[in-house]
Amino acid sequence: MTQPTVHLLTGPSAAQALRTLLPGDEVLEVVEDFAHGPLADADAIDPQARVAWWNRIWWSMRWLPDIDEAFLKDYWHCRKQLFRVFVQRQPLCLWLGNGAHDRLLLAMVCAHAHASQPLSLVEASGKVAIQHNGHIAMGMCGQQEIQQLIGSSRPVEPAERQRLAAEWEHWQQAAAGWRELHHGQLQQQPADCFDAALLEALRRDGAQAAVRLVGGIMGQHRSALVPDSYLFWRLAMLAEAGAVVLTPQPAGPPWVALP
Repeated sequence: MTQPTVHLLTGPSAAQALRTLLPGDEVLEVVEDFAHGPLADADAIDPQARVAWWNRIWWSMRWLPDIDEAFLKDYWHCRKQLFRVFVQRQPLCLWLGNGAHDRLLLAMVCAHAHASQPLSLVEASGKVAIQHNGHIAMGMCGQQEIQQLIGSSRPVEPAERQRLAAEWEHWQQAAAGWRELHHGQLQQQPADCFDAALLEALRRDGAQAAVRLVGGIMGQHRSALVPDSYLFWRLAMLAEAGAVVLTPQPAGPPWVALP
């Protein structure tokens, strides 16, 4: 008996849309972002370094005191289900954008899926209108975009799977930096690569709400999509170093100023 396909993608709205459109298939939302942080144990049963990295990011957002617990609940659920899919060798279909996380997610799956496990890929880039500076993440997609992508999957051939599996093993040895996909090649920068832009914006525009500061950097960075959580963490690190002053607000992110 043929096993049903398991669809793997990042982003709650896209996952819910796919469940609605393909009610007979299982949809597994990936709760991860391989564009940053250590990858050495990111595919392990007990990923202590990876979880510690996420805790540092979430704990820097003190105005959301329960975000770490909510994240870890979904994170562990995702991991358990994905390991089950690998063990049972169910057909897997990955739905991907065009960022570093997408590439590394595919590479990780290629490294762990059995050679006999069917593996296919849906690539959103160039097939849907939604994008930002040419970049697309599945989390940006709703039901309309998912509908457009149904039926566009292609198989991931053995040679490609072997190459991507080797790529995953290579990047597991990399430092905990920030990663981007440039012209099909993964590149890494230091974890603090956005600090200079954050400080320059404060020097230029003066003290401001963290939301405005972070949003400005997200909008002007053209070579990748940058999550706000990563930049909030960098502000917390700058504050620890004495480079900025964070003033808590009654509700929401802090006010940011230079010392």
